[in-house]
Amino acid sequence: MNKLQEKLDFLLEKYSVESKAILKNSKYVMIDGKEIPILSHRSERRFVELKNIVNNGTLVGISVMRVARIVEAEKDIYEELYREFDICQYILQRKIKSVTVMENDNVLNAIATTEDGIVCTIEISATLKKGEIAKDKHEIISQRGIACDIVVDAQLKQDSIYVFGNENKKYTDVDFELYGLSIEEIAMIRAAFSVAQKNNFDEMTHAHENLIKLVEMAKKSAKSGEREVL
Repeated sequence: MNKLQEKLDFLLEKYSVESKAILKNSKYVMIDGKEIPILSHRSERRFVELKNIVNNGTLVGISVMRVARIVEAEKDIYEELYREFDICQYILQRKIKSVTVMENDNVLNAIATTEDGIVCTIEISATLKKGEIAKDKHEIISQRGIACDIVVDAQLKQDSIYVFGNENKKYTDVDFELYGLSIEEIAMIRAAFSVAQKNNFDEMTHAHENLIKLVEMAKKSAKSGEREVL
């Protein structure tokens, strides 16, 4: 975390942001004594670009957003659902109003519907061995085109550079100011920096509270087998 804090301090100083931001963990930043959720996944470039495609008129008549995510076996599937709910709402720029969930141990399927009827299907499973990188895919289907955050018909994200030899290596740099960090670490720093720069504390807190409500609805639906409406 010290390394990430150094990178955050570098950005705050470079862009003359007066607020002092301290990364608490991967989910929160401390600013002016307040603990603010950062929702770091929003700062991943793939989700920013999907949001742009959805909201700039490229896609017309969106009907479905399909999500699949596989994580380590000990992960909490509802924490992952929290993340995917937010990604759906952030990309589509619409609020989820109803949720139906089917859960079986470490596997979860959810059907969420937005305020204007777009259906989000979310598949989550915690089945990977420890240390395995999470795998996910986000696809949006419309009357005019399909958008996806990985190559069409692929199952896994590709890296930018592969070096094959005695030891195979791969490299992907996604930020010209934050070299040497993983995509997730870069997203954490950019998200914390954005909160400090914009001072949008209330917006982020309200988004977090909304997601907590949606997750509680999901848990209730999993127990009852019925749809829950916000």
